[in-house]
Amino acid sequence: MTFETEFETRHSDCFAATGYVHAGVLLALTEMAYARFESHCGIDAGHKPEHVYAVQRSTAATYFSPLRWQEGARIRVRTTEANDRGFDQDFEILSAADGREIARFTHRWVLLDTKAGRPVPLTDEVQRLLLQV
Repeated sequence: MTFETEFETRHSDCFAATGYVHAGVLLALTEMAYARFESHCGIDAGHKPEHVYAVQRSTAATYFSPLRWQEGARIRVRTTEANDRGFDQDFEILSAADGREIARFTHRWVLLDTKAGRPVPLTDEVQRLLLQV
């Protein structure tokens, strides 16, 4: 299944006053989309403490088309794999204005205990929640 969310983009998101959204902003939008995805899935304090966060251990990106800041971004999120060591997700970024494909990101995530500085195994329940959407 795929989760979809949308974000407005601002002029300050542009690269060197070109009118096009900066690649770093696109990356940040995938992280914000993940936060909404996690909430949508029902992954909450009952599933992981507040000091445990999903962090990327690797990311791959492919760009297809520039995104003008006035267009906004629609992002589709799909979990492709989840196990006790982490999970993988694909992010498809589209223009909210015309549906044109802008970029694809693949993130490999781990849950990180920010107090201990160590990865946290994903429970079977969290794996199920990540994969159900």
